[in-house]
Amino acid sequence: MTDNEQPGSAQPSNAPPGNAPPDNAQPINFGVPVDVQTTSLIGYQSRGHCLVIANQERGLEVCAALQTAAKTLLVPDADATAIDKQATDDAIRVITARVVSLSGYLGAFDCQVGSETDPGSLAKIAGVSLFGGFDHVLDLSPMPLLAAEVLPFGYFAPGDDPQALDAALEQLAELEGEFEKPKYFEYDPGICAHSRSGITACTNCIDVCGTGAITTAGEQISVEPYLCQGCGSCASNCPSGAIRYAYPAPADALTQLAQMLDDRRKAGFQSTVVFLHDGDEGASRLQQFEAELSDVVLPIAVEEVGSIGIDGWFGALAYGASAVVIDAPGPGGMFQSLTKQLNVANTILDGLGLHNRLSMMEGDALKYLNAQASRSYQTLQPASFQAFNDKRQTTRNALDHLVAQTKGVEASAVALSTDAPFGEVIVDKDACTLCLACVTVCPGRALQDGESKPQLKLIESACLQCGLCEKACPESAITLSPRYLYDSEQARTPRVLNEQTPFNCIVCNTPFATLQIIGRMQAQLSGHWMFEDEKSLRRLKMCEDCRVKDIFESEQGGINVHKPDDQTS
Repeated sequence: MTDNEQPGSAQPSNAPPGNAPPDNAQPINFGVPVDVQTTSLIGYQSRGHCLVIANQERGLEVCAALQTAAKTLLVPDADATAIDKQATDDAIRVITARVVSLSGYLGAFDCQVGSETDPGSLAKIAGVSLFGGFDHVLDLSPMPLLAAEVLPFGYFAPGDDPQALDAALEQLAELEGEFEKPKYFEYDPGICAHSRSGITACTNCIDVCGTGAITTAGEQISVEPYLCQGCGSCASNCPSGAIRYAYPAPADALTQLAQMLDDRRKAGFQSTVVFLHDGDEGASRLQQFEAELSDVVLPIAVEEVGSIGIDGWFGALAYGASAVVIDAPGPGGMFQSLTKQLNVANTILDGLGLHNRLSMMEGDALKYLNAQASRSYQTLQPASFQAFNDKRQTTRNALDHLVAQTKGVEASAVALSTDAPFGEVIVDKDACTLCLACVTVCPGRALQDGESKPQLKLIESACLQCGLCEKACPESAITLSPRYLYDSEQARTPRVLNEQTPFNCIVCNTPFATLQIIGRMQAQLSGHWMFEDEKSLRRLKMCEDCRVKDIFESEQGGINVHKPDDQTS
């Protein structure tokens, strides 16, 4: 929890149109009385100081219509060699400068202006840095300074649209005071596959974040809670579950859904197509055709459709849904993310003979949903396992149930695309020296050593296919093979990928290496001047303790580490 977070159980709804923060209304939920896990709140404070970015003529005109507590006009000038600061008769600060960058969020915006190599803070120049910066920004630049897919709260860029400008002016007048929103995420760095030992592997969450809230922070990621707007794509794309959605928690959402599906079965429904849509725009669209929608379709409003991924979809099918349809978001990162995950999930389901169970809505919504409702689905018994906030465990539990309910498994495993989070590790036994660098970096503990034996073992159910082991292997002996292994007992049982004959110290008989490593060392060092005699080569077959002891006993003057040609009289 950051210093500015306030604990509490109030959970705001989606943000209103534009870039104002959400209010404190209760969210749309599944309507089932369960104990819902609460999340922290993120607090914003705005004093109503607006930064307007525009040419001077238009900027002063807009400032005159802007009903905020204070105003600063920034006039961008790419050719400016100095910063010019003036004030109008009605106390509007007008600053002309070369703009380098803009960053921040409601209550804490700032611009870097001046020299590209040594920029200065516009908030300091304007005298608002002590208050945290500018509270909101009205950017009227021909090319907006911020180009994120999802803009931060408090930033408005209406362009040349007069109606959009009027709407922005109206909202800006209301953005003064204190605001709250949920902290949408929870992060467990212990199972994060982003980086290990200076090697970067998984960047799924960073790649799909539309707000720019997620950045790399050494071997972990860093999430700026004030920029995060809860789209949830990071959580649904995380292979390990290191970052998960917290509003609501996955276990709460699945528990509520399971209860709803159970209530429908008791009411006589033999089939239910779950339709996931967001509680804002999706709910508004639904109202237009809901009266004509088949009773087989169960619309469910969620905070964001991107927050529910493979574990949620499989969980819904296991708990008795005949199919799941997702309301398609607009083009962008969330759409691409959902498409990728649907391809992986449907490939796994196709291997069970469960075809056309997961889809994104296409074309006419009413026609598409009613068509899905009219399909004939194989009836499956609902699962009874308890939902947990463990992404991979939920996925495995759900698929175990579906495997047990179907007889369509044609193979023990199904091959998946290279972006899938399931699979095995293939080891070239001739190249592998059992150095175990791969074990050291594995975030899911899928790769393990043989403890007292020179072995490398794999627990396939824990493999994230993140690629850290492949990148860490000094011998390039590892390749990834994405697939889903249906047999959970087999997937959870450690299997040996490579095993070598142990080599015992020739003095004390303690195993300290493998026969293969000793052979390679002898071959590589046989031509080295320090190992020309038999005594030096023999030491390669000793453990560390015996090697040191032999050196001190045999070499009265110590070992000469200089070549004979380098010695001076």
